[in-house]
Amino acid sequence: MKIKTFYAQSMQAALRLIKEQLGPDALILSSREFPPAGPGRASNGFEVVAAVDDEGFGQHDSGADSILLTELRQTTDGGDSRNFRPEDTYAFSRLAVETVPNESEPAAAASGRLSASGDEPADVAECAPILGAAPVQEFHRLLLSKEINEPLASQLLEDACSSLHPEDWQSMPALQRAVVSAACSRIARAESANGLPGKRVVIFVGPTGVGKTTTIAKLAARLALKHRKRVVLLSLDGYRIGAVEQLKTYAGLMGMPFRFVPDTTELAHAIGECAQRDYILVDTTGHGPRNAGPVFELGRFLETFRDAECHLVMSATTKPRDIPEITSRFECCDPDHLLFTKLDETTTLGPILNELVRTCKPSRYYSDGQRVPEDFHMAPPERIVNLVLN
Repeated sequence: MKIKTFYAQSMQAALRLIKEQLGPDALILSSREFPPAGPGRASNGFEVVAAVDDEGFGQHDSGADSILLTELRQTTDGGDSRNFRPEDTYAFSRLAVETVPNESEPAAAASGRLSASGDEPADVAECAPILGAAPVQEFHRLLLSKEINEPLASQLLEDACSSLHPEDWQSMPALQRAVVSAACSRIARAESANGLPGKRVVIFVGPTGVGKTTTIAKLAARLALKHRKRVVLLSLDGYRIGAVEQLKTYAGLMGMPFRFVPDTTELAHAIGECAQRDYILVDTTGHGPRNAGPVFELGRFLETFRDAECHLVMSATTKPRDIPEITSRFECCDPDHLLFTKLDETTTLGPILNELVRTCKPSRYYSDGQRVPEDFHMAPPERIVNLVLN
């Protein structure tokens, strides 16, 4: 396969050059504005990477390895560049040594429409046979539709394509497998693979209303019923009405002890009194950004008590821009894991992937319903990625 990079003042002119240099069977691998347009200024041109099988290349190649493009940095004609939407493309890293073809026609002629026959005008959208990178562009739009942020979506596709042979870029199944592999490699993996917490003391922190109490009940039921572990439930949540009664009821139904701890200063003593138990699960009070005092108090406790596994619990329905803020707010607690709940209440799970990659923190569990303990699951990277990509 022969790969060449083209520069032109408009996308239409680039497509015409590709057809002349590489032939009608050429495949577009990437395209981008060159240099990128900034606020208040238009793009100076387009960079398009195209490829063709070696057999077909000799029939169309002019033999020149590098031909200077005249007037590349002149401002493009307003009408043509606006017909091409940069958001419909994905810009890769350099895929090959660049060769720059010559634009032999004046700018006015170069901005004409390209048709399949070469004789009649046509819109860029009608040049589907030449847009061989359509699977890559389609997958890029798919990732964005899942609310995966654009930098991560682009990086995943770049990693995927770098692991594939260029011919496989046109295969959606191959591209999908490569993207899944790239995404999994960017998610930290929890150390324990048997579904058990890594430490005896497990503390759940997070904002109010995300389902911490129900999540603790689900984990307690899983440990007691499936793994036959002796579990005790502790609660620091004396603020929310009914929180203590809710967890106490769960404990009674599962036949395990429960204890309310009124203050963080008494937590270490309460944990010490439960030393005979296999696991000690601690529910904490949920707090908003305007009531950060108790969060810092819990953080100070966790600084001195290192024998605890801390899970930051967040709802999958949280706005994408709010998730990093929540993570930052509870960073004083130094959570080991991120635990997302209510996966069944949203249709886009991309923000989960965004945050796991951004923080490099693993996720041991996730929750997707109210049933105890059925709607509580292990969260290896492969399952997270499959959930996100549906």
